[in-house]
Amino acid sequence: MKLFLIAGEESGDIHASNMIRHLKKMADFSFYGTGGNRLKDLGQVQFFHINDMSIIGLDGIIKKAPFIFKMFKTLKRKLLEVNPDAVILVDYPGFNLRFAKFAKENGYKVIYYIVPQIWAWHFSRIKKIQKYVDLALCILPFEEELYKSNGVNAKFVGNPIVNNIEFNFKNKNEFQKKFGLKSDKKVIGIFPGSRKKEIEALISPINDAVEMLGDNYQYLLAKAKNLDIDVFKNYNLSDKIKIIDGYNYDVMKYSDLLWVCSGTATLESALIGTPLILMYKVSKLTEIIGRLVIRTKFIGLPNIIAGEEVVPELIQDELTPENLSKYTSIIFSGYEKYKGYLFQIGKMFNVENPSYQAAKEIYSYLKKYNHK
Repeated sequence: MKLFLIAGEESGDIHASNMIRHLKKMADFSFYGTGGNRLKDLGQVQFFHINDMSIIGLDGIIKKAPFIFKMFKTLKRKLLEVNPDAVILVDYPGFNLRFAKFAKENGYKVIYYIVPQIWAWHFSRIKKIQKYVDLALCILPFEEELYKSNGVNAKFVGNPIVNNIEFNFKNKNEFQKKFGLKSDKKVIGIFPGSRKKEIEALISPINDAVEMLGDNYQYLLAKAKNLDIDVFKNYNLSDKIKIIDGYNYDVMKYSDLLWVCSGTATLESALIGTPLILMYKVSKLTEIIGRLVIRTKFIGLPNIIAGEEVVPELIQDELTPENLSKYTSIIFSGYEKYKGYLFQIGKMFNVENPSYQAAKEIYSYLKKYNHK
């Protein structure tokens, strides 16, 4: 069988590659499209790489408009040339929903893995999903019912980040020895994001907060896999911050507190169970548009799932070194309470091997409809 798969971001490359590994064990698949190094290593014939596809905010869309149009045109042509048995779209909704329309109108089955978060914003997308998506695979517990109630063939398969969470150290002592940490001083793990724009927006308040808190804590900055470590040389990092490369989940687990850029890492941190502070800062234009269209009270997945603020959210002008310092103290003063909040969230994600479940659903669907 041939599949045409579009992943447009680092997280999509991770989750799609984990799913594809299971799918390739079920049948002989060749696959084409877009992705990152993980999908390429699994044999994907790539027409575009995620490093060129990343878009943040409305201003990012405007700047990259010529590239997006070129990519869309090229991928439409490649889809018809490849003539796959199905199209698999992974997250990346702004682009993928438009591509779903083209694929469906040309007679292809469309499977959407990691469906758009219509509950947060742009609920009107449900009409496109109803019309152009044959199978929607949901990764949050409440999404299946929401989609089904709106006429979409949807299935909750569990959250694939569960498959990614693996640790290199058996205990905290091993972790501390590896990175020369003192056992009598608390550790703050810093996750400034996987995109340069995110880091540029967050690094200044992070640096200033570290200087403000001083030697009361130890600071570890977890570098995203897709970034070169030289990126951080441009930001004049505090010498109190130690950059850690390749041990992100260990930093999440063995730190006492995390400062985390809004995104998937906030849910990963919550599922691991380490209390965290969410950081979010974008351009003024993106902020204005966001306030007009976002339907949820919170932006962090842990809070959206819990229905209350169990993770402090420092957004835009609220993201200051003073507030990072303040909420660091607040969390440590009520530490067990915050850990308890995260434990309750973790109980909702008890699906075994979500990546396998996703692959199984896709394979079952393809066996049933092995024609265009």
